[in-house]
Amino acid sequence: MSQPFQFESFPTLETERLLLRQLTPADDAAVLRFRGDPEVQKYNAPPFTTIYEARDLIHWLNRQFADHSTIAWGVTLKGVDVVIGLCGYNYWDQYHQRASVGYDLAQTYWGQGIMPEALQAVVKFGFERMNLNRIEAEVAAVNQASLRVMAKLGFRQEGILSGHYFDNGKFHDDIVFALLRVDYEQSQS
Repeated sequence: MSQPFQFESFPTLETERLLLRQLTPADDAAVLRFRGDPEVQKYNAPPFTTIYEARDLIHWLNRQFADHSTIAWGVTLKGVDVVIGLCGYNYWDQYHQRASVGYDLAQTYWGQGIMPEALQAVVKFGFERMNLNRIEAEVAAVNQASLRVMAKLGFRQEGILSGHYFDNGKFHDDIVFALLRVDYEQSQS
C-alpha cells in the first residue's frame, strides 16, 4: 500500500466539465447563495442567513484541511471560477481507512449530472490518494436526487438510521450507503 495523502498542499481535481478547488474568502457570496437556499439545505442544516456564516464555513473547512482532518472542495464549472457547490469528506479515519462523503449544489445546476461528476472525482481521489477501503454516505430517505447519485456511483445501501435528523418539526430517517475499494476497483476494470 502506498503512503496516503499527506495534506502537503490542497489538491485540485479536474473532470470533463468541472474544476474542484480549495475555497477562498472571496467565495463567501457564492457559498451563501446555495447554503442560504432552504431547498438546497432541506436535508442538511439550517440555511445561512448572513455572509458571516458563509465566511465562517470557509474558514472552518480550510482550518480542518490544515489540521489534516478533512477535505472539502468548492465545485466550479471550468472557465467560470464561481463556486456552485461543495463536495468532500466530512471525516477521515486514517487508521481504519474510511471516510464519509457529503455534498450540496446550487439549485440552478440540479439535474445536469454535475454532482455525480464531482463526486466521482472525489471518490477516485479517496481510493487512489487517501488509500481508503470504504467511503460512506448518509442520505435522507426522502432525498430522491441523492439516492439516485448514490446508485449511479455504485454505493450500496447498508441500513437505515431511524429518526436520525430533525427538520420542519419532526424526525426523519437517513439511509447509510457505502462503497468499498474492491467494488470500486471492479467497476473500473
